Amino acid sequence: MFDRVFLGISIVLFCLGITLPMFTLQKFFVVNDTFSLLGGVFELLKVKEYFLVAVVFGFSVLTPILKFVLSWLVLSIDEFDQKKRLFAVRKLATICKWSMADVFIIAILAATIKLGGLATVKVHIGLLFFGCYVVLSMMLTHRLLKAYALQPKVADAN
Repeated sequence: MFDRVFLGISIVLFCLGITLPMFTLQKFFVVNDTFSLLGGVFELLKVKEYFLVAVVFGFSVLTPILKFVLSWLVLSIDEFDQKKRLFAVRKLATICKWSMADVFIIAILAATIKLGGLATVKVHIGLLFFGCYVVLSMMLTHRLLKAYALQPKVADAN
């Protein structure tokens, strides 16, 4: 039950985090651009930066959604169907290796903007929600995977 609440809260935080403003970029004290994660993806799409759209959208939107689906499957699959549950756990463990890429993308975005020198950045509530989603999601994943030893088998040394 506790894990399902964690999952629900992390989904809400994720949705708020990607839709609410994350940054306001002020250039030359005149131009102000406020971006949410999804807004940034649409802006990149407008300027035909398809590779960046794929990377940002893939790691910051699609990967978390896949992680939510797999977490829900692990929580929903009946205890007696261990084969299906183990399959979902293995896929969740695989996708979790990429789950910090979304944080990395946001950090690079913030660093790039900060290094511009001629621009200032204000952080907004969307970044806080997104950060809380990341931490809560990591805690949930740890709770779901801690019961499973997903380490490679070591061959017997004869």
